[in-house]
Amino acid sequence: MSDTSHKTQGKIAVVGAGTMGAGIASVFAALGWQVALYSRSQATLDTARTIVEAGTGSAEAPVFYTTSLNACLKDADVVSENLTEDPELKKTVLREIEQQVPATCLLSTNTSSVPITQLATALNSPQRLIGIHWFNPPQIMPLVEIVPGEVTSEEIIVQAQALSKKAGKSSIIVRQDCPGFVVNRLQYAMLREALFLVEQGIASIADVDLAVESTLAPRWAACGPLRLMDMAGLDTVRNVSAILMPELSNDPHIPALVTQLVSEGALGTKTGRGFYPWTEQIATSARNKRDRMVVHARKVASND
Repeated sequence: MSDTSHKTQGKIAVVGAGTMGAGIASVFAALGWQVALYSRSQATLDTARTIVEAGTGSAEAPVFYTTSLNACLKDADVVSENLTEDPELKKTVLREIEQQVPATCLLSTNTSSVPITQLATALNSPQRLIGIHWFNPPQIMPLVEIVPGEVTSEEIIVQAQALSKKAGKSSIIVRQDCPGFVVNRLQYAMLREALFLVEQGIASIADVDLAVESTLAPRWAACGPLRLMDMAGLDTVRNVSAILMPELSNDPHIPALVTQLVSEGALGTKTGRGFYPWTEQIATSARNKRDRMVVHARKVASND
């Protein structure tokens, strides 16, 4: 972990102290930034403190925990908004943030699905807002998506790229502001087909997961899907597409199995049941395995 004793790099105000906000706070704290982390809930801040301390390896990380948005935003050079995926809530808070920070402050949102252009309508200067979409866990995942809105200035895009690089992250530019951006659109397209296979009785939940974990995931860790198709041969891709594409699910609705589980209160690890039963021990083990695999894949890629 990076030494936090070196000169402070600047101040970042992290608005929202859930899993993502706490993780982002720990990334910048470990790099020597002054960090202010805001939540309306003291209990959420207490949980966030344990995440930050684990992420930085220090109980002395330069993080100011506060339930005051004004105090969080004071003297901020960068804002990272990490509230729940509620467009109206985000717009309300982003409007308040804009009123309290100077024009030189980089104003970013970590939304994973809401178009930046939609959120920017709440601002007096919509060209200031940019999406910097982090992935869970922020301390480990190597990539962020930079998502300009329709009127985001080129200067702000450059600033977001520079900030991402300072944070040790690679970045991609989402060139058209669309719901879900790039990674989540790919992920949810696959999720739709995975649940279709389960709901049609073609494969079990466990077997669908095993198919991805043992075949697709290691391939995709080495090459993205388009590079892999080049390696397979585009004539083969054309022939398989003619047979397969008409058979894939294109259902525009929320998958029925997801709706059913949510209605039962089965939300996944947070409630002890989702597609699978979970204990805290099993969930912790699964998260640790995920993190180890991501770190290993990064090491392998860096050696290529």
